[in-house]
Amino acid sequence: MQQPLNIGEYSVYIEQTTSTNDELKLLINSSNLPEGALVHTQFQSKGRGQLQNTWESEFGSNLLLSLYLKPQFLLVEEQIWLNLMISLALRDTVQEFCSQSVSIKWPNDIFIEDKKVAGILIENVLQGKRIRMSVIGIGLNLNQESFSAPNAASIKNFSGNMVDPTAARKTLCEKLNHYYALLLGNKRELLWDLYHTHLFAKGKSALFEKDGIFLEGEILGIDKKGRLHIMHGDEIKSYANKEIKLIL
Repeated sequence: MQQPLNIGEYSVYIEQTTSTNDELKLLINSSNLPEGALVHTQFQSKGRGQLQNTWESEFGSNLLLSLYLKPQFLLVEEQIWLNLMISLALRDTVQEFCSQSVSIKWPNDIFIEDKKVAGILIENVLQGKRIRMSVIGIGLNLNQESFSAPNAASIKNFSGNMVDPTAARKTLCEKLNHYYALLLGNKRELLWDLYHTHLFAKGKSALFEKDGIFLEGEILGIDKKGRLHIMHGDEIKSYANKEIKLIL
């Protein structure tokens, strides 16, 4: 069995960059970087979210980092477990710094109440039937007070308190170590149950938009392919990422 890591023990600080994911990939290619290494920065000029979305962040206000993992024990079709593990670690980190309810909006955005405070971008490199390595970008809004996106917020917006980025990074590394150890130990049922416990709007009636059409439905959960299952009336339908949008 692969041994547990000490995630974040090796870290590289860059005051500002285009993207921590891009910086980390350059380091991986140019040096013998250990698994669990981090790159973190004060500012990204071209920070990215899912499917080429941008990530808005003021200089020095938030936690911006990328993590290097080699989850070669996971098959290509098991990528969902990496997503669950990272999502849970980030959710728990946010919960450490605020009293409000923190949840995971499918597939891996982190919400305080109905506002997005963190996002994840996972870039996997495949080798045959397995995941050879993963570069995981994380953006967590700590102290920024205003955003152009209407559903974005920071921990400070809710708690009223400044969050020390170093403390937030240390907490995140602790949570990542915990959940990665669970994944290495094949505790998948626990990860599955915890993800669904914290899934945003699970079991509630909600409004969705698909191809310009508004639909009502109830979020039931996800499947092992990462698709969201929604009950529309008496019919259950499954949707891949970006096929349907939850209207907040």
